[in-house]
Amino acid sequence: MGPLDPRLLREAPAIRRFLVGACILAALSAVLVIVWAELIGRVVARVFLEGGDLASISTLLGLLVAIAALRACVGWALETSGQATSRQVRGGLRRRALGQVFRARPAGLGDLRTGEVATSVTSGLDALDPYFSRFLPQLVLAGVVAPAILVWVAFRDPVSALIMALTLPIIPVFAVLIGRAAEARTKRRLSALSLMSSHFLDVVRGLATLRAYRRGRAQVETIAQTSEQFREETMGTLRIAFLSALALELAATMSIALIAAVIGIRLVNGSVELAPSFAVLVLAPELYLPLRAVAAQFHASADGLAAARRVFELIDLVPAVTKPVAALLAPDPGSATIRLEEIGFAYEGRNAAIFSGFECEIRPGERLLVAGESGAGKTTLLSLLLRFADPQQGRVTVGGIDLRDLDPDEWRRRIAWLPQNPRLPTGSIAEVLRFAAPQASEGELWTALEAAGCTTLVSALPDGLDTKVGEGGRQLSSGERRRIALARALAREASLLLLDEPTAHLDAGAAAQIRSALERLERKQTIVIASHDASLRAVAERTISLAEVRR
Repeated sequence: MGPLDPRLLREAPAIRRFLVGACILAALSAVLVIVWAELIGRVVARVFLEGGDLASISTLLGLLVAIAALRACVGWALETSGQATSRQVRGGLRRRALGQVFRARPAGLGDLRTGEVATSVTSGLDALDPYFSRFLPQLVLAGVVAPAILVWVAFRDPVSALIMALTLPIIPVFAVLIGRAAEARTKRRLSALSLMSSHFLDVVRGLATLRAYRRGRAQVETIAQTSEQFREETMGTLRIAFLSALALELAATMSIALIAAVIGIRLVNGSVELAPSFAVLVLAPELYLPLRAVAAQFHASADGLAAARRVFELIDLVPAVTKPVAALLAPDPGSATIRLEEIGFAYEGRNAAIFSGFECEIRPGERLLVAGESGAGKTTLLSLLLRFADPQQGRVTVGGIDLRDLDPDEWRRRIAWLPQNPRLPTGSIAEVLRFAAPQASEGELWTALEAAGCTTLVSALPDGLDTKVGEGGRQLSSGERRRIALARALAREASLLLLDEPTAHLDAGAAAQIRSALERLERKQTIVIASHDASLRAVAERTISLAEVRR
């Protein structure tokens, strides 16, 4: 992957706009640099050769100050526009990557590691910030300023221009050689960071289990090993970066010294004038500066582009279900019959099929309990209704229309879902509920809480609806968390409500509260409950046993 990845340019139009603006600013910077050098040459010649005083060069000094201010403004504009472009591009890539991950793995990340995905779209993409704010601006300056200086010097001093043209390629050659080693190190560093993040997240999630089986010390040693691997890769990357800076500074310094020595000899011989020669000496460092900066920031380019490559892999994930080119209007599942017709479904890598010729009818407005032991296919059935997956055989229809002919996102907007292990994002209870119903008023939120039997719970909290819950807030019990999640599903006011093991892993009291909440629900929506809890038969109007159907 080169310093300007074609796909990054193609999928982020903001980069193209930034490069056009950067080229204009770089051209302005080149003009300012040349004028700056010419003015300095005239000031030196007037003072040393003509004996000029301060008054005679005051105008030139004023112009020098103005040009210095303009150059500072150009540099600030380049960096600021790069940072703005970085924020825009990173935000766009994050949204696309996460959106594709959810479309490709709607029921869970599956083969993707949570920590690795989180690292790629957060700290990984943050590496694009120095790429846009420092590397790309310097790359544009090197591509515009250096040729402009060479052309100008060729008119003023062909001998110095020849030396510049011969020594200038040394820096990019060194940069490429060092950059190859830096790129390999960067890939290993990013891999080590992803591994460390993934393992640490897995350890935190399973902390209770590790303590119960007294495996904490072993995990401490494993975390120490992964941390040490990341430290070694980071130090290796920094070592290459520091050595590259030294090598490039040495090459540039020797090239400038050679130009200065040749100009000095020619000045002594009287073959050149002082003013243009001094201007060339001033321009010599400016010629090598952008290339040195590009090479010094190459590790920023490698970090950013390696992260972008991983994000593009997430964007390229194949969706779990396809979206039809001309999607039909989704019928209301609360007033249309849903049928599963001759369904055949098996998970990849498993020998036994979950369903084979399975048929089921869900009548509008009914409360259906899908019973069965763990592994019987209850969650799979809900996944097919949610269109998290499509059956390999048969079809799922609503009002006679195959779900494959509907826009999956539009169909899911008509469904409220309570997963088996609901999670509450960090935020207030009101924010958690509005996650499902963004436009809901406070009264509507309390209505949903009352339907889920949560009014007493929320009213007893210190800040009521404003109480922070989730990972960064108040820790709720499993029953409390599940009831809040049920209230979130009810706040959506969907015509099809899918509940996956709503009473699983709860004590008798919490399970009874969930059952009471379900019994109190108004009969204005179709409800499908997947559970092995026999007590939920009292809530349902009809029960389907998957164990009996699959015999």
